[in-house]
Amino acid sequence: MPWNENLSNLKDVLIDLYPQEADYRAFVRHAGLREGAIRLTGKASTDWSEILNDADKHNKVSEIIKIALRDYPDNAFLWSAQQNMLTPVKRLVSGDFLWHSFETLETLEKIIGKQSTLLPIRWLEVGLLRARSVAKVMLADNTYGTGFLTSNNLFLTCHHVLRTAYEAKSAVIQFNYQQHISGRANEPTDIELDPDALFETSRQNDWTLVHVKGNANAKWGAIELATVATSVDSYVGIIQHPGGGAKQIALYHNIIAYVDETRIQYLADTLPGSSGSPVFDDQWRLVALHHEGGSLIEPTTRRVVYRNEGININCILQESKYLNR
Repeated sequence: MPWNENLSNLKDVLIDLYPQEADYRAFVRHAGLREGAIRLTGKASTDWSEILNDADKHNKVSEIIKIALRDYPDNAFLWSAQQNMLTPVKRLVSGDFLWHSFETLETLEKIIGKQSTLLPIRWLEVGLLRARSVAKVMLADNTYGTGFLTSNNLFLTCHHVLRTAYEAKSAVIQFNYQQHISGRANEPTDIELDPDALFETSRQNDWTLVHVKGNANAKWGAIELATVATSVDSYVGIIQHPGGGAKQIALYHNIIAYVDETRIQYLADTLPGSSGSPVFDDQWRLVALHHEGGSLIEPTTRRVVYRNEGININCILQESKYLNR
C-alpha cells in the first residue's frame, strides 16, 4: 500500500482507535518494526504518520491492520483497509445538521469500542465509598506503599511493603490523605497496626494481612474480599498513593491483558508507592492486589511484556489461613 489517500485514511482511523502513546508503541513491537528507527513524539497524528511510513517501507502495513482487527474485529474501516479500499472517515453529523434530520439513530449513536464504556452515575458514588478504605502505608524507615481496609478491621497490602510483624508494629497507615474538592489538602488520619492480634504474610504471592488498632471500619468502611471471575479485555481501576503522594485513581489504559489463577496483568498506570493498592473491575469488585510493574514475564507464553501486575484476589483468599477458615 503506497502512501496515498488510503494510507492517510488508515492513519485517521488508527488515531481514533489508538490515541495513546503506550497503545501505538505496542503496535510497533507487535508488527516487528524497529522502535529505535521511528521518531515518536507523543503526538498521535505525527507518530502514526511515522509508524505507517516505516511500516510501508518494510511491507508491514498489512500487519498493522491485522493487529488492529484483533482488537476491533467488527470495524468496517479496517476491513476495507485490508482490501486497499479504505474510504475517508465520514463525519457522523455534518456542521449543518438539524434536529429534524433524516439521519437514523443507528447512524447518530454508536458503541465505538469492543465493549460499552457507559456506566450508571451511581458508579462514581460507589467508587468514592471504596476510596475511603484505601490508605497510605508509612514505615519507620520512611518507605511507603498503599493498602486498604477489609472487614474485621484487617488491612491488606503487599508482603514487600510490610514483610514482618516488627515492621508492621512501627508503621502507620494514613486515611484521607487526598485532595479536598476545593483542591486543598485534607488532614490525614494516622492509625497504628496491631500485628500481635493478627499478622499473616506470603512472600511467594506478595501479600500481607494485619490487624488494625481500634475500630477503623466504623469510620473508613471496608472493601469486601470475595472470589470473583474476570477476563482479558475487562476494565480495571486502581485507587492508590503513587509516589507516596495523595490518593489518586488510574482509569486510563485500563484494560486487562492477561489473567491466570495467581496473576492479573493490566495497562492501568501506577508508580512506586502504589504496591498494595486495590484493583477493581468495572463493578467495583476487588479483583487483585497491585504489586509490580514494568518489563514482566507473561506466565503462559513467557513473553516479556510492559505491563502492571496484581495478585489475583482468588489466590489470596485460597492461600490465607485466616480468610479461608
